[in-house]
Amino acid sequence: MIKKLFLLLQVLSLIAPVGIFFMYIIMDQGDQFTYEHYWVTGMSFIPFLFVLLLKSLFLGINKK
Repeated sequence: MIKKLFLLLQVLSLIAPVGIFFMYIIMDQGDQFTYEHYWVTGMSFIPFLFVLLLKSLFLGINKK
């Protein structure tokens, strides 16, 4: 059950950076990205890293 929860959290936290990246492309009509575009896209990736950290803490890194 907890594995499915972490899988759901991983999927949801990956949607944010990918969605932001594509929304910038759609909004700017394919124009060149600025520093802020990359910064916001990178910062929105942080929740995914937290989910991976929590998953490793709760489920353990060693699998046999």
